[in-house]
Formats: sequence, C-alpha cells, structure tokens
Amino acid sequence: MTKAPAVERVVRGWASPLVSFFDATGISPTALTVLGLFLNFGAAAVVWTGSLRWGAVAFLGASVFDMLDGSLARRRGQESRLGAFLDSTFDRLSESALFVALLHDILIHGYGPTWLPEATLLALAGSLATSYVRARAEGVGQACKVGWLERPERVVLLVAGLLVGRPFLGYVIFSLAVLTWWTTFQRIAHVWRALDPPRK
Repeated sequence: MTKAPAVERVVRGWASPLVSFFDATGISPTALTVLGLFLNFGAAAVVWTGSLRWGAVAFLGASVFDMLDGSLARRRGQESRLGAFLDSTFDRLSESALFVALLHDILIHGYGPTWLPEATLLALAGSLATSYVRARAEGVGQACKVGWLERPERVVLLVAGLLVGRPFLGYVIFSLAVLTWWTTFQRIAHVWRALDPPRK
C-alpha cells in the first residue's frame, strides 16, 4: 500500500478529532464530500472578491474538510467506488474554481508580469493533467502516487501565496505552472517504465 504524502499525513493527524466528531454525528462520508465541494466554491468566491487572506483561510479549511470524507469512510469501513469517484471529481472542480478566481483577481488588479494570466491557465491545466495521469494509470492497474507536487503540496503553496498576497502570489502561480507539469511528466515516465519494461 502506497504511503500518503507527508503533508497529507500531518493534516490527517490534525483533523483526527474532527473525524471523531463527524463519526459521532452519523453524517455520511458522501454528505461530507458534497459539503466540501460547496466550501471550496465558497473559498473561490471569497478570492474572487479580492479578499485574498480570508480566501486563504477559507481554502485551507475547505481543503482540510476534503480529507475528512475519506478518513471517515475508512474509519467506518464504508469506502466505495462511488465515494472515490466523487472525491476525485470534486477535487478537480474545486481546483478549477479557485484558479478561475485567481485569474479574475490578476486581471482586475493587474499585478505580475504580462504573461501571468497565461501562467495561471498553465497551472490549472497542469493541476488537472497530473491528476488525470494518475487516474488513467490506476485505470490500467498501475499505482501512480508519485511526483513532486501532489494535491496537498499544491494546497500548501496556494494558501501560502494567498496569505502573503499580491504580488508574491504571482511567483507562487508561476511555480505551480512549472511544478505541476513537471509532476505530470514524472508520472508519465513512471507509468511508461512500469508498463513497458526494458526487453532483454
């Protein structure tokens, strides 16, 4: 079994009391998944308004919430293919909403180099691509939880950038544009080697 990224393991440890709380309430993991999506949309809406630091707080809270559904399902032995599908799909919708809000903020306030909007789109595409490669790899039976920048690390970088604010946020977005695509290529190479081993 592949170990979770270090950032994810730390967050899960911090969130353990919340998992216990929701377990006691009887709420279903699927309900938490849907609630997490709306919280992420709310965080994106806050960023859209230009309140970057409050957006960071909201996004961090929503991202921690994202991990509660899986932890709750594992605690109860209720892991399911539907839950995995919804969790992965809603994560992509959440990231897309946040990057759209970031692009809006850049266009409204005009900070960073002239190519920063394009870098934001590349960061969004890279975030979606690295997740898609993993999903397709798992679809053909190959584990692919590798690479420098998985979702927990992306969340940490985005929260840090939002907290520090403009114009530093532009450097974070540029870093995401580079590192998400690097992670995508790392995963492609990993699956290529695994599925097409050298011939003797």
